[in-house]
Amino acid sequence: MKLIAPAADTRIAIDHSYVAKPLLTSSEAKFHSYLEMVSQGRCRILIKPRLADVFQHEKGDVAGFNKVSQKHVDFIVCRNDDWTPMLAIELDDDSHHSRDRQNRDMFVNALFASTGIPLLRIDVSEVDRIEPLVQNLSRAWERRWKTIEG
Repeated sequence: MKLIAPAADTRIAIDHSYVAKPLLTSSEAKFHSYLEMVSQGRCRILIKPRLADVFQHEKGDVAGFNKVSQKHVDFIVCRNDDWTPMLAIELDDDSHHSRDRQNRDMFVNALFASTGIPLLRIDVSEVDRIEPLVQNLSRAWERRWKTIEG
C-alpha cells in the first residue's frame, strides 16, 4: 500500500490546472441524505455512476460503448448482497430543458427501459416530497425484483 499525498504546502506542476469540487450539487446532496434515511442501510446507493460501468455491451461494439462512456445518472440503487442495480434516479433541473439534454434523456430512458431497470425522474422542485419518494422507490424496487426473479 502506498499513499500518494505530498505535504499540504507542496504543489506539483502538471499540464492542466485542476481543483477538487464537490461531487454533488446542494439539491443532489439533500436528496442523497433522504435516500440514505429512507433506505436505512437496506441497499447501496451509488453516486453518479458512469453508464459504461452499469451496462455491458457487445465486445468490439465501439459505437455502443461510446454512447454510454460519457454519460452518468445521478444515483443507482443496488441490492446489498450482490450489487445488482435495482433502479436509477435522475434529478432533473432546468438544464434538462435544452434540446441536447432532452435527446440525451430520451436515450437514457430507452436504455434503462430496454434493460429492465426502472428509472425514476424527479424534478428538483420535488426533492422534499418524501412520501411520494418512498412510494415510487418501493414500486420501482418491486418491478425490478419481478424482472430479476421472474
